[in-house]
Amino acid sequence: MQNQNGSDKEDVGLSRVSSFLRSSTMFYLVMGTVGALVAHFQHNNLFSSLTIPSDTNEALRFLLISLLGAGVLLIFNYVFEEQFASFKAFRHILMQMVGAASIPASIYLAVLSAFGEELLFRAAIQPELGLFGTALLFGLLHLGPQGLISIWTAWAILTGLLFGFMFQQTQSLLPVIVCHILVNAISMLRLRIQYRRFLKAAAEHEAAKKMLSGS
Repeated sequence: MQNQNGSDKEDVGLSRVSSFLRSSTMFYLVMGTVGALVAHFQHNNLFSSLTIPSDTNEALRFLLISLLGAGVLLIFNYVFEEQFASFKAFRHILMQMVGAASIPASIYLAVLSAFGEELLFRAAIQPELGLFGTALLFGLLHLGPQGLISIWTAWAILTGLLFGFMFQQTQSLLPVIVCHILVNAISMLRLRIQYRRFLKAAAEHEAAKKMLSGS
């Protein structure tokens, strides 16, 4: 019975992930397409901002910026999770939504969301609204439960400021996208680990209840 309960929860989780993947794919494809069109036809910066530097030192600089940015954001993510109960609670909601995702699905979501969001916000919107306006708009896209402004929104604004600053300093989307992918992928994989621990704890709790009730 314990295995059955665990299997049922896993099936529910997989169903949630499947639905989330479908809706996210459409959402981020539309977002990225709109961003790419505006960046190309309005700002004429699409191809230049996605060009891989031919100079090795410049390419390494971009990579270093990406790694440093990802490190900073992951540290801040950990601090927010430890210091703010509402942030931790929202991550628990995310865990239930996408924690059952496979590793390929997690990486797919990380890459898709990074490209979609950066094409729209950094390449298309930031040239119009500037660093702070774009970061604020980016934060408002990341509302908390019930669509309310929350600590999650504040985290997204800080993230948007860092992404925007990286784009402003390099005039390239590449370090921003790589940084965004790294943060998303590591966060998704953490949620995956937490979800499996959650399933195990739930199964053990259910087994203990049955043992105490004598059934």
